Amino acid sequence: MDMADRNGDMFFDMRSKALALECQPPINPHSAHDCSNPEVVGNDLVITKLQLDVQLPLGNYGRCNICDTKNATTGTCSDSHGDENCTCGAYVCNCNPYGGGKAACGPAVGYENVTAHFASRGCGRGSTNWECWHDNIAKKTGGNWYSAFKNGYGTQWKVSQIIKRVNKTCSDNVINTAVEKAGPAIFKKFGAKTGAARNTSSPQYVTAWYTTVLGAAAGTPGGAAGPAIGMNLATLEASWDAPFASEDPAKGGCPDLPVDDNE
Repeated sequence: MDMADRNGDMFFDMRSKALALECQPPINPHSAHDCSNPEVVGNDLVITKLQLDVQLPLGNYGRCNICDTKNATTGTCSDSHGDENCTCGAYVCNCNPYGGGKAACGPAVGYENVTAHFASRGCGRGSTNWECWHDNIAKKTGGNWYSAFKNGYGTQWKVSQIIKRVNKTCSDNVINTAVEKAGPAIFKKFGAKTGAARNTSSPQYVTAWYTTVLGAAAGTPGGAAGPAIGMNLATLEASWDAPFASEDPAKGGCPDLPVDDNE
């Protein structure tokens, strides 16, 4: 499956904070890939912190996704990320380095640098604010993505420790609280309610959230963005780490969820 270091997972998570805007009808299938992605919109999502033992060298990153989008006309399924004829419901991987077509994956663990692949993108003229935030969040977090394949298990990689698993809703609440604390004037400016009254699906909240994290210009084409613009990156990283550091809500901790031994 696909995994990431802390900042790579922050990028994956934080680019979807604009789903309420991204997924408003009519949905653009060429840009709004996450609206039906079970790994983004599922109602039972968790985040698991673990330690891997990995053999070098690393290989091509595997774009691994759930084949869940069915074509009503042809009956075939797509993963909405380039595999247009995969087995419905299957978790499929493609290790072609973005050159078109398909390539087998593994056994070596795949690797992709978030900054190198995503931060060079820039929203263009006519882009929506959420499209610009999608591109600019990579410039904020950086990070790395990894993909571990079944055919490399035990030889190329293994899980040496499952450190903690938390409910994503709990993690989101901790991060949102930290962002609200970092930009109270911004949330007030956009009329976004905070704390227990927050509505993370409202355009006001989404706009205030990204403006605080990325800076005022990050939602516009050519707007300045980067690790030193907007919310302090170390504070943002600390809000991501807090749920795994304790179970004390006062410290941003989240309950440790059980892990199935057969996983």
